[in-house]
Amino acid sequence: MGASSNAKEDIAMSSKGENISGQDDMDSDDNGFIDPTSLRDLGEEFLKTFCRKAAVSFFNEYGLVSHQINSYNEFIKNGLQKAFDSFGETIVEPGYDPSKKGEGEWRYASMRFGQVTLDKPSFFAGNGGDEHDMFPRHARLQNMTYSSRMKVKVQFQVYTQKRVTSDKFKTGREQYIQKEVLSDEATDIIIGRIPVMVKSDLCWMKGVEKGDCDFDHGGYFIIKGAEKVFVAQEQICLKRLWVSNSMGWTVAYKSENKRNRLIVRLVDMSKFEDIKGGEKVLSVYFLSTEIPIWILFFALGVSSDKEIVNLIDFTCEDCSILNILFASIHDADNKCDEFRKGRNALKYVDKLIKGTTFPPGESTEECMNTYLFPSLHGTKQKARFLGYMVKCLLQAYSGRRKCDNRDDFRNKRLELAGELLERELKVHIAHARKRMAKALQRDLYGDRTVRPIEYYLDASILTNGLSRAFSTGAWSHPFKRTERISGIVANLGRANPLQTLVDLRRTRQQVQYTGKVGDARYPW
Repeated sequence: MGASSNAKEDIAMSSKGENISGQDDMDSDDNGFIDPTSLRDLGEEFLKTFCRKAAVSFFNEYGLVSHQINSYNEFIKNGLQKAFDSFGETIVEPGYDPSKKGEGEWRYASMRFGQVTLDKPSFFAGNGGDEHDMFPRHARLQNMTYSSRMKVKVQFQVYTQKRVTSDKFKTGREQYIQKEVLSDEATDIIIGRIPVMVKSDLCWMKGVEKGDCDFDHGGYFIIKGAEKVFVAQEQICLKRLWVSNSMGWTVAYKSENKRNRLIVRLVDMSKFEDIKGGEKVLSVYFLSTEIPIWILFFALGVSSDKEIVNLIDFTCEDCSILNILFASIHDADNKCDEFRKGRNALKYVDKLIKGTTFPPGESTEECMNTYLFPSLHGTKQKARFLGYMVKCLLQAYSGRRKCDNRDDFRNKRLELAGELLERELKVHIAHARKRMAKALQRDLYGDRTVRPIEYYLDASILTNGLSRAFSTGAWSHPFKRTERISGIVANLGRANPLQTLVDLRRTRQQVQYTGKVGDARYPW
């Protein structure tokens, strides 16, 4: 016991009484609200009755298909605007024709999406083309799509760039690029039509006293007269840490973006080749390279070994854990001398990242700010979260924490209408932007006239793309751009009300058909 405590002092491990996160204070406050009544004293029959009444009251209040409607309402309130804002500013450069010379010939354009608004479903009819409200029954009888117009405010700017020389002693630069704006306008244009879910906030049947059918709960779409419904997609939750021991002890920060993923792994450092069971060290796999964890901590601005151990905050008197920390320090010392001084750790990380097969174009500091835990701001927060990841891994390795089971329903999430529509809409917006840039590029020469932005943005791309996706059921892949998956959209059964509810609440798990048949996995 004395040897382990001395070793603990050598690497400046925090004492048991020290609490960085303030968890003890939270636990002490929560203890005052704990009901001393035991659940067993309530009786089994009382608990069964309570659970049954609670479930019945929940569905009586919110209905059986509220998850579909709430997801769509959240999408039209926030997700739609977020999908357009994710593209940022689009800069279109002119096609460089050698026959056209002179600085005045080169014009540039920039486009940015702004506020998005939605109208309630309507259609034009009559000799004069009057606009009328469209109800779901109109779409069924006339084989139309029950959809809403999308209007977006587009900031469109055309400008030229000139190289200007200046006095270096006054401005600090010998020359710089000056931007001269030729035209700048903000226009509301119709970008396309989006299908409307029946009985959502955009639907005319929301809140009416008497609908088309007493058994109609909504939650579906009408595409060319056919009733379509989303099949909820069962996916692994990515917004959490995953601790596993399937291919060695690892803790992973997963993300849909490959560059944002980070894995902390316990690696065997054997003194002899092909012999396992040596010292274990902590290594980080980030941006297709392996980085010693101690060096990454110092690259994030940590100033001492004591601060790193305090960030990890593993206060267990376990010799194996101390050996792992000692071995990690020695591994970092062997791979980079004097990494604790100045910016040596950051330079070493920069050397590793630039030596990969496909290095990023940004600098190492920009990569850490952009790709390393993008939801956290500041190097201190990133270092603190990295220390928490190490703590989770060490707890699992020492038997104080269970490994995560990917088949447990608590680790699953359901992709509903909002997430699926946002993903598909981004694909068609990117297609429309690409077509716009190609058409606009030809008109940026000096001898041609730049037309209004609605001439270049084709609204039929989004309308036809969403209609085709609903009709065929082929949806965009969650993280593979060139692939599409089937089975996302299904026809709504109307044989009886029970079948309709079953179709609206159906879920599906994505299975990769690789040809290899494995054992069935069951949730624990």
